[in-house]
Amino acid sequence: MKLLIIISHWAVPVTIVGILTAGAIKKVKLYEVFIQGAMEGVKTTVKLTPYLLAIFVAIGLFRASGALGFLVDLLKPFLSSLGIPAELVPLGLLKPLSGSASLGFTAELLQKHGPDTALGIMASLIQGSSETTIYVFSLYLGSVQIRNGRHLLLVGLLNEWFVFLLAVMAGIILAK
Repeated sequence: MKLLIIISHWAVPVTIVGILTAGAIKKVKLYEVFIQGAMEGVKTTVKLTPYLLAIFVAIGLFRASGALGFLVDLLKPFLSSLGIPAELVPLGLLKPLSGSASLGFTAELLQKHGPDTALGIMASLIQGSSETTIYVFSLYLGSVQIRNGRHLLLVGLLNEWFVFLLAVMAGIILAK
């Protein structure tokens, strides 16, 4: 355990010194290469901004319009027959779209119901075990102009559904 702590403290400084040493040995102009990389990063950020903006506006509209609440109310009888708390539906819908929106919703659930309840455990598992599939899909594939990614989207959303169900089952088991 103590060895892991020592390694974790020294990993970043040793890596930086290793990069600087390798660059010096190969006679690379490190500062110029660093600046070039930073400029490419800024260009990529500017290129991705419209995709990010579209996702955040869509999430805001979905929540503010009441469509999210309507969907939850519509699904509540079916979900309760399966033992799935209806309060998790917004989290299950938000998680593929935005990590920050789903994290905020998870925090609301944990504050309202508590972290040690079945619902709190389920929400935590959903938050920690799934990916922001639509966010990643639109951001990365959109930025490199991939137009035919329907199979990737299907697999990603199936994974989201699978993780959601596993989290509910695990939450039921762990809360007992």
